[in-house]
Amino acid sequence: MLIGRYLTLLPMLAVAGMLAAKRRVPTGSGTLPTDTVLFGALTVGIILIVGALTFLPALTLGPIADHLQMLKGVVLK
Repeated sequence: MLIGRYLTLLPMLAVAGMLAAKRRVPTGSGTLPTDTVLFGALTVGIILIVGALTFLPALTLGPIADHLQMLKGVVLK
């Protein structure tokens, strides 16, 4: 178990080292600054949308399944 844990840790550390060694690119017209309210709102919006899409199928299929069972005459207790 320890070998599996450390073998997955080494590539992550290698990627982190490569990202830390990269040179900074000057900001241009195509960059999105990460210290603005727009970036925060987009991040929170994406998190909410992904979270809603995770739970939405279960929330919508439950009542549909109940209605179909009601039409068939199945009684669940």
